[in-house]
Amino acid sequence: MSNSTKNTLDPNKQAVIFDLDGLIIESEAIYSQIWQREFAKVGLAFDMAGYQNLIGAHTVIGGYRPHQVLADHLNNGITARELRAAVEEEAYQSIVTGEAKPGVFQVLDEAKRRGFLLAVGSSSDDAWVHGHLKRLGIFERFDTIVTADDVRNAKPEPDIFLKVLENLGVAPQNALVLEDSNNGVVASHRAGIRVVAVPNEVTCGSDFSLATAILPSLEALNLDDYFPALDEELT
Repeated sequence: MSNSTKNTLDPNKQAVIFDLDGLIIESEAIYSQIWQREFAKVGLAFDMAGYQNLIGAHTVIGGYRPHQVLADHLNNGITARELRAAVEEEAYQSIVTGEAKPGVFQVLDEAKRRGFLLAVGSSSDDAWVHGHLKRLGIFERFDTIVTADDVRNAKPEPDIFLKVLENLGVAPQNALVLEDSNNGVVASHRAGIRVVAVPNEVTCGSDFSLATAILPSLEALNLDDYFPALDEELT
């Protein structure tokens, strides 16, 4: 964050920043279930730990590539790209009919009632993020939306969350990030923002040691646990 940006921060502004995949919409579990099914069909072990490392990041250099592993094992002329496209299409058909995950509307309503700014910071691209937020009818509820298309580096680098803060004019200590992945938690920590981890069935075994708290669902989030201290600092 530049010095000029820091000088324009409003100490009275507070913000709640949402991830999208795995937090607002159920997507990661759907992809994981399809890959595990396809691997099981041919008696191939699925590397869940390697897959978890991909969650929340736009790209992971040298990371696990289930489509390539499966293509190499099958060795039947079907390319890794074709396998990935088939899985993405099947997953999309399930994701696009899904509702927002439990607690999403509850948190949005409570944050807005308290006058907090709302944002999305996602490592997915614009089309994916905007499309799902509009489908759920909540696109207009966010004051800013930052995706992998808006920054040089996606999570676990802090760029996405730093851009959110810049767009909102909010100081890091006056924001709270809601995340479901280790990559997202690390990105939040690097941006100097408190983060609450809300793991899903894919990320539940991930390292969340940098998170301020770990909750079973957004339904368990109490904003009073994170913002009263800020109120005291501002008085």
